[in-house]
Amino acid sequence: LKGMYDTFVGDLEKSNADEADSQKAFEELMATKKQELETLQATLESQEMDEATKNKMLADSNALLDDTKVKLEADEKLFEDVKAGCKLKAEEWSERTHLRTMELTGVGEAIHILTNEDSRDVFQRSVTTFVQVSATSRRNGASAELLSHSVKLGSLARKYHNI
Repeated sequence: LKGMYDTFVGDLEKSNADEADSQKAFEELMATKKQELETLQATLESQEMDEATKNKMLADSNALLDDTKVKLEADEKLFEDVKAGCKLKAEEWSERTHLRTMELTGVGEAIHILTNEDSRDVFQRSVTTFVQVSATSRRNGASAELLSHSVKLGSLARKYHNI
């Protein structure tokens, strides 16, 4: 019986030692797993935060893109309006320049005719033959119409700074 007892005690001690070693290995494994769990949770939290930041940036970028598209359309419309206005102004300027050139050519030609040697002779002969004796003023429809046209021409000249 003593042999059996000694064997039982030896086996019990061996089992207790094995149990203690197993418990220690289990506790070390649990500590390692807890540390891994904490690391994984921190990584998950960090990745969720990054994803939220990226989603916010995407939403902000999409809103900015929409605003930019609206502004681009408005700017393109304004550009077309300004372009059409400039074309109209260029055509008006071209017409005014052409008319002004024709007017200056006509004035130059009139001056040439009036200062020509032949014209001087005609004027000198006409001074002796034509003398105005009297003048009368009539206010009828024709002269009122001419006066009206003169006023209109004067206002147009002031409007276009062409006096």
